Formats: sequence, C-alpha cells, structure tokens
Amino acid sequence: MPNLILVHWPERQSIEDFQEIARRISARAPEIGVLIAKNKEENPEILKQAAGQPTVVVSMMELRRFRIDHATVFEGHDLPKSEQYRRYRAAGLPVPDWEVITPETKLDPKQWGDYVIVKPDLARKAAGIVIKKTGRVRYAAPESYPDDHPGRNAPMVAQKFVYTGRWANHYRITTLFGRTLFAIRCEADNGFRPLESRDGFKGAAGVGGAPVVSNKKTSHYTLTDDEEVIALGERAHSAFPEIPLLGHDIVRDADTGEVFLLESNTRGDVWLLSSGTGRSLQAANGFDLHGQFGALDVAADALIAKVRDVCG
Repeated sequence: MPNLILVHWPERQSIEDFQEIARRISARAPEIGVLIAKNKEENPEILKQAAGQPTVVVSMMELRRFRIDHATVFEGHDLPKSEQYRRYRAAGLPVPDWEVITPETKLDPKQWGDYVIVKPDLARKAAGIVIKKTGRVRYAAPESYPDDHPGRNAPMVAQKFVYTGRWANHYRITTLFGRTLFAIRCEADNGFRPLESRDGFKGAAGVGGAPVVSNKKTSHYTLTDDEEVIALGERAHSAFPEIPLLGHDIVRDADTGEVFLLESNTRGDVWLLSSGTGRSLQAANGFDLHGQFGALDVAADALIAKVRDVCG
C-alpha cells in the first residue's frame, strides 16, 4: 500500500484542513495510507509506519527537520525570478520580456517602451519593485543599496511594463499539482491617483502617486472565475513539477487583452485557505476560499492522482 505523508506547518495551514483532506483521500482511495507529519519534528512513529512501502512526501514549503529515506519528495523552495522566467519560456508560456541588469545593460525604449519595472531577482512581498524610465535603467553594485534592500543579495531584473488599467491589478491563481484551489483578483486602492495610460507616469519612479504594485494592505480583493487566467495558472504549474503548491501572479494588458505571467510564489507560503493571513484576507473582503471551487476536494483529488502517478 503506498503512503502519502503530508507535512504540516502549524503557522501556515490549519491541521483541520490536512485532517479533512486525509479523510477524503481515505474515502476515495483506500489503497493510499495518509499520514500527517510535523515539519519541525523528526516524527519517528510516522517514519516507522511508512517503512518498506512506496511513499510520497508533500510539503507545501521547504522541509526542515523532517527527513525520510527512499521516498519521492515534493516541496516548495524559493526560485529566482530569472529562473522562473526561463522555465516559463521553455514551456511556451507568456511572460513579459525581461533581462538581468548587468554593467553592460542598456535598454532601448523602442523595444521596451517608455517605462520598465525593475525588481530584485529574489525577494518577497513586492520588496524593492520600482518603475523607471527605460533609458535610465543602469546597473548598481550590490553594496550601493541600503542594508535592507534585496538588491544586496541578488541581481536586479528589468521587466517590460504591462499596463493593467487605471489602478494596478493582478490575479493570484493558487494551484496544487496544477489544479486550482482558489483564484483571486487584487486591485490597488482606488484612492491613489489613477494611471490613465501606460506612459502616464510623471518622472522616473512614478512620481505623482500612481502605484504599479497592487498587493498592498489597502488593496481590494475579489474572487475571480476568469477562465483564461485560471487556465494559464494551471498551465504554469507544469514549469515547476517538483513543487506541489504554487501561487501564480498573472496580469492582463488593459489595451490588448493579452495575459502574462509575472511570477510564481514557489516557496509555497500561499495556503490562504487557513493561514493567519488568509483568514484575515477572507474576513476583510467577505469571501470564502474553501467554497469557491471546493478546495479540499480539489486538493484530495490532486494528491490521489500524484500518488498513483508516482507509485503506479
């Protein structure tokens, strides 16, 4: 009998979610033994139960103390944005033009447009993201950035700016092994100055108050059922087959209607169904992520399919 070990992070997922997923898997696929391990413990009893059987380990985030030999492991881990973009391109997925900024970088506005996004190759929560006039993008040595700037620890990347409308907005599609758990649209606070066109910034770095990042504390979140965006998120998961849980940030060009992948949260810290952040988000915006697409049913089916695919 194959085993599935779900590794639980108490700060990031409720144990009740994992217990209910385990119950649904047991009801639908009784041949799979489901065990729930604690990420920060060694779990000797679980290791004993899993010994001698084909085992799949799924940890939404990177494993810490929990380790097991002779198992197929899927876990989240940080990937630089440049690596993500290379994977998108290799998979034939739409991603805005991008370039790692080096001392030789010189961007042509005829190719890139009047403004580009400059962002750290490795950072979280939109840290260090700015808009710049294309002709002013220059390499800066890591030591020239402030101590807390992510540019000190990873290269900076230029990415072609996608105009999403008067107020910056994006979609977050969260997938488990390529199946959508929930889908959200985020729009910047409409109290900011609107951006009337893709070249409507005043001066370098967007002087005048129009934001280019939409996921702020005052942003407005709604559920979305946009089929094209959701399908792109599910396709994007194929670029990261080793990672179980992904949050894909997708934008739609307000002028052309084209959709693009901006990046994926590969760390796996996106179980908004029951994390503290997720519960606050649902309460503040009046929606239920569990009920949108039946997230726990989707999770159970995705995990059953993965175990059967790995273990035969």
